[in-house]
Amino acid sequence: MKSDKFSQRVMPHTKRLYAVALRFLRSPQEAEDVLQDAMLRLWQMREKLPPDDLLPLMLTVTRNLCIDRLRAREAKGEDGLIEEITAEPTLDSDKLEQKDRLRHLLLLIGQLPPEQGLVLRMQAIDGLTVEQIAKLRKLTPENVRQLLSRGRRRLREMAQKQGLI
Repeated sequence: MKSDKFSQRVMPHTKRLYAVALRFLRSPQEAEDVLQDAMLRLWQMREKLPPDDLLPLMLTVTRNLCIDRLRAREAKGEDGLIEEITAEPTLDSDKLEQKDRLRHLLLLIGQLPPEQGLVLRMQAIDGLTVEQIAKLRKLTPENVRQLLSRGRRRLREMAQKQGLI
């Protein structure tokens, strides 16, 4: 694929990808880094890209890179909330606990079967409807509902085992 055609297909979605990365990472600098990494990965895959809509693949690549960064933070002992705590001196323990739970839930979503995790993220994070997900994933709306139901159930079980809910 030529670089012009690649740019025409990919560049219109960069703002949305940046917004997804920013929601995950809460750092403009890290979101920009992830966006760069996502563009590089897509460029490396340019000959194998699907001929139709690239958005689902682009969102998946971006989310996976964000999750990798969050896992790396956790492995280093950084909880990603230090900056937020120092920036918000009025942050109470309930908000802190809620953010920590959300971070853990996002990590748990990454442990779900790929299709369940993807449709959960598409609905919960990207705000897509069942019909939009069905169209993008080439599934029936009923299949999407089943994946969402199974994913939520499994996520709930994993969260209960870890004491998150």
